[in-house]
Amino acid sequence: MGDARQIRNAMMTMTQMVTAGLLMTLFVAPLAAQRPAATPQKPPAAAKRTPGQGFIAVNAGILAAPSDFTDDFTFTANAEAGTIEAACPSKTALLLDVSGGYRFWGRVGVAVAGSRASGKGTAAVRASVPHPLLLDHDRAVEGEAPNVSRTESAAHLQLFYALAPRGKWRARFFGGPSYFAVSQDLVRSVTVNEAYPFDTATFRSAVTEAGAGSGFGFNVGADLAWMFSRRAGAGLLLRYAGAAVDLNAPDSRNVSIDAGGFQAGAGLRFLF
Repeated sequence: MGDARQIRNAMMTMTQMVTAGLLMTLFVAPLAAQRPAATPQKPPAAAKRTPGQGFIAVNAGILAAPSDFTDDFTFTANAEAGTIEAACPSKTALLLDVSGGYRFWGRVGVAVAGSRASGKGTAAVRASVPHPLLLDHDRAVEGEAPNVSRTESAAHLQLFYALAPRGKWRARFFGGPSYFAVSQDLVRSVTVNEAYPFDTATFRSAVTEAGAGSGFGFNVGADLAWMFSRRAGAGLLLRYAGAAVDLNAPDSRNVSIDAGGFQAGAGLRFLF
């Protein structure tokens, strides 16, 4: 009889536990069903970068040559030495410039620029031409060599500082090394009008030939732009760039000139 009582007590205990579990299920399940589902969070939107870290600039303008230069040399005619002096004045030349850069350290960045300038001028020529029959009887002549052309191509490496924008205005200052390649027409010889007894002669023309050379120098300047949209605008370029260049002149001569000069231009600006 004792065993029967123990079995009955165990069954009652199990019945109570099952009943309690069912009651908890009945009460908790509706509460859980009423709890709103968790709303999935959207990933944070990526911050939009304001254009201005990088730029591209295209300019057209002028190059003012830094100084005149004179080419003096001797030549041989009629078994004597003659002399020629050609004075080439500086002339304002048309300039085309393209540059691009990017800010890597706050407001400081690196840029590269390429420019090309070309123009023509008139050289004043004076010569002392030996006499064909008499020694030490040189004839002096003078004239002009028109359409003497000069072309300069340059590459500029620049470290620049961009000022903080002020409304639609943007400004930066820059400087760095430059490389120049120059082609310049040089007087090679002169032709004269003369007749017997050859005591006098007059200038007829000058024969020219291009000399070429290159050299390293520097550049420094500023760029000011007004943006008419977030990415496009118009600007003004002011720059001085120069280098000393030795030209390989005709007859194995070397002619030293100054390349570059003050440059001013205007054009389009693009930001990215």
